[in-house]
Amino acid sequence: MTDNKCPYCEFDEFDIIDKNEFGAILPEPNPLSKGHTVIIPLRHTDSFFGLTEKERKSLATLLELARNELKIRHQPEGFHIAFNDGHVFGDENAEHFHMHIIPRYKNQPLKLDKRWGIINED
Repeated sequence: MTDNKCPYCEFDEFDIIDKNEFGAILPEPNPLSKGHTVIIPLRHTDSFFGLTEKERKSLATLLELARNELKIRHQPEGFHIAFNDGHVFGDENAEHFHMHIIPRYKNQPLKLDKRWGIINED
């Protein structure tokens, strides 16, 4: 970890949507759609491949909980579920592994941004 404070290690407890022994669901501070959330391990690690088996299973459980809650709250048509592994896209949060669950809505295209290596030339 760098000298910068990690937003996923120092999150506000009031922001937690749900949590288990190894991870938490938090709102995405720069959402790409209504309900966009992130699932993070509580232990600081920078890679999916650095997670233990228990951590991976707990994050999968949280992912399912997030999906179910988002379906109830926002009724999306589907989801874009993804994560980056490594530091190739300039994402300042890449030092703490996190998974995105982005609700998708009918007639609303998903516009990915620089966090995903996309540069819009509009």
